[in-house]
Amino acid sequence: HEWKCERSPAAIVDARLRAERAREKRGEARSSVVLPAPARGMIYNLYIYNKHGVCLLYHEWKRPNITAGSAMADQKLMFGFLFSLKQVVNKLTPDSGMPGFHACSTNKFKLNYYETATGLRFVLNTDPNCGDMRECIRYIYSAVFVEYASKNALYTAGEPLDNEQFLFALDKYVRSLPAFTSGAA
Repeated sequence: HEWKCERSPAAIVDARLRAERAREKRGEARSSVVLPAPARGMIYNLYIYNKHGVCLLYHEWKRPNITAGSAMADQKLMFGFLFSLKQVVNKLTPDSGMPGFHACSTNKFKLNYYETATGLRFVLNTDPNCGDMRECIRYIYSAVFVEYASKNALYTAGEPLDNEQFLFALDKYVRSLPAFTSGAA
């Protein structure tokens, strides 16, 4: 079943992030902000691409099948699939002002997709039983990527992400989701 709330999940995220920033300005200890995740399943991996298709991050948790090719070939294959799928969706969508797709499922996996206004592309692959993961990916972008990469003076935009704080925050958040813990059997 899907997570239900009177306020939209995006509004909850925004309110929690504003409250967290206000606490930081007052010098209070940082609390961990964890969003409730939709349905149960399993989280496999995450890709983050820039607007030019360069893979900035590939992080794996519980990937069921490892391909024989190189990691770079795998990343290019995923971006090619993503690019082609987006082209098909854009051609079939009657209103070009509406966002394209946010997920694509097979009987083996579900590709969850989020694209930012600046062209960053987040791909979270999960078990097909996972519900709508858009809010989780938005949280990864707004609370993890923005906080630990974009605001980091040592990070150069468009370069691969190897910031330990970013990777720790990402891993901590993903492992806290019911979709992650329910797949550990």
